[in-house]
Amino acid sequence: MLKLDTATYLITQDNSAGPIIQYVDDGFEPHGPVTDANGNVSRASAAAYLVAYALLAGVIGYFIFAL
Repeated sequence: MLKLDTATYLITQDNSAGPIIQYVDDGFEPHGPVTDANGNVSRASAAAYLVAYALLAGVIGYFIFAL
């Protein structure tokens, strides 16, 4: 994932020609469900997301009704 190289930007921000803006790869891939070679979401990944969203809905529901 590309992100702004803040070190270079901050060092060169006072240049008369303007700062140097460049993007560097930070090595982290975007987070998402696991897919196979064809791009299909695996069943285990879909089930894990279903459980995670159910837990999130439960926590939000708990806070709404408990408070």
